[in-house]
Amino acid sequence: MDLEINKAEAKEILNKAFENATTDNYQPCSPFATEVNTILSETHLTYKYIMVTALLAKATSSKINPLCLQKGSKLEGAYDARSVCHQVVVPFEREKLFNAFGGSNEPFLNKPARIPELSTSNPVRKGRDTNLLFLLCEFLPKITSGEEAFAALTDAIYFALEQVKNKEELFNSFKRNTTSYTKIERLIEDLLIKSFGGETLALSAGALITLFSQTLQGNTRVEVHVVNQSGASSKEISDIDVYMNNQILYTIEIKDKDYAPQDVQHAVQKATIANCDRLMFITGPRGSLVNTSLTHADLIDEASRKGIYLTFFSYTAFTKMMLSLIVPQTTEQFFDTLVNIANDARMKQETLDYLIEVARKNSIIE
Repeated sequence: MDLEINKAEAKEILNKAFENATTDNYQPCSPFATEVNTILSETHLTYKYIMVTALLAKATSSKINPLCLQKGSKLEGAYDARSVCHQVVVPFEREKLFNAFGGSNEPFLNKPARIPELSTSNPVRKGRDTNLLFLLCEFLPKITSGEEAFAALTDAIYFALEQVKNKEELFNSFKRNTTSYTKIERLIEDLLIKSFGGETLALSAGALITLFSQTLQGNTRVEVHVVNQSGASSKEISDIDVYMNNQILYTIEIKDKDYAPQDVQHAVQKATIANCDRLMFITGPRGSLVNTSLTHADLIDEASRKGIYLTFFSYTAFTKMMLSLIVPQTTEQFFDTLVNIANDARMKQETLDYLIEVARKNSIIE
């Protein structure tokens, strides 16, 4: 029989761990501090949520099995880890930890958490992700008491807050140089040499749209969403949604890989459902329409019959157009806009590191 976790009690325990972790001169004291820090220092977001949820659940009820992910698990000590994560961990992370684990809305909808329990036989990418999975499977079962779990949980909160502080200090330490339109264009060209699953294209387009939206009258909001990641909000329409006075203005689909007509048609359908009558389709250097006799013109006509004004842009054409329209002062905000979008959209740490590398190369920062 599945075990029940008292979520009110779990919230109290999480808050107590936070109080302990934020006291003056706190130092990690759990026997598993090294393992906890290793998981949090890597870029696999789902494993971070899995670990923190397991530690919290074990601190709340010592009978649970920290390897369990779903209440359908046949392991003794199975419990509903997803509800603990989504109802307790996620709101707490948003309110007190500055989205330090990744800011995911529903991390247990991602593939690594959609299985009954952690096991070294679980499907995982080779290399670092495999090492993280093996590490979780090795050290979590060694936590046998609620006290040990609470100590490890407190360390996890401490390490998460330290990472947030270090990242903030890093970005504050950069000297921002005067930026020109040409420098921004070169920065985007260099940034898109690597894709990171389409994140660099979404980042670049999102920053340009954000700066352009500041020139519009009305209360505008640009939402850049996590690319190719489940657990996204049901309110999302496309990869970038632009609002004015809380009404959808237009939406943008990002493709930095080959795509078929079905991808375009699906984006059109989502726009239709959201009562959005304009859709931009921006392709990166790796984006191309394949496996079809249909042309962009055919797809545009098809969308038009559904009441959607569809346009296609290459990333180069889109960049040039946006740089021709933004006001001069916004060029100075470009790097900070990129960083803010990367953080808000929960992009990979590799994407953020690469952004810094490219910005330095182009003398945007030093």
